[in-house]
Amino acid sequence: MNLENKIVLITGANGGLGQAFIKYCLENNIQKIYCCARDIKNIDAIDKRIEPIKLDLTNLTDINNLESSIDSIDILVNNAGVNNEKRIFEALNNDFEVNTFGTLNICKALYPKIKENGSIITINSVLAFMNLPIMAQYCASKSALHSIMQAIRAELGTKSINVFEVFPGPIDTRMSQNLKANKAIPYEIVKEVFNGVNNKTFEIFPDDFSKNIILMLKNNPEQLEKEYALSIQK
Repeated sequence: MNLENKIVLITGANGGLGQAFIKYCLENNIQKIYCCARDIKNIDAIDKRIEPIKLDLTNLTDINNLESSIDSIDILVNNAGVNNEKRIFEALNNDFEVNTFGTLNICKALYPKIKENGSIITINSVLAFMNLPIMAQYCASKSALHSIMQAIRAELGTKSINVFEVFPGPIDTRMSQNLKANKAIPYEIVKEVFNGVNNKTFEIFPDDFSKNIILMLKNNPEQLEKEYALSIQK
């Protein structure tokens, strides 16, 4: 995708992956970036192309204010998300409110702002396809998000808007700081995302970990489920 003179809106822009998206877009001659986050004080707005906007995905007032404050965009990057690392019988936290319903509400509010032949890029997780019980609520919220994005792709296909979904493994950001695993570099993930967009690959697996998980799901899903179940065994 040629980003020159494009306008992009990024949620979760103050996180590690969000910052990588910003860096990539600036390096590729983006016209403007709306950088949305709950806490915008850490967003470096020295570059005149960056406009920070306060956004809490669970706050409909914030979403309405965002909708009314922008005219049009070429690309919506749904990057905001949480992982409360809660098992299935623990008290529900806000994984679904942010990852699932928050992302849905942003798409619903902003898709009329997306120009013809524009794109929605949603950062999901390869755990949408297999639940890791030690963080079951997060996985379930991402699985629901996958189903929602499939429906949005069908709805917006009639409006010439491309809907891409990204399923990474662990990325070296704050969200995965407690996870002991090989982690992908955020900027490398972003490069793979745009490679996928350029190739019209609507489900993007941007790193070796995610590719290996999908391969196991095809070849031996029962074994993968057994391995993931070990995460909660004492």
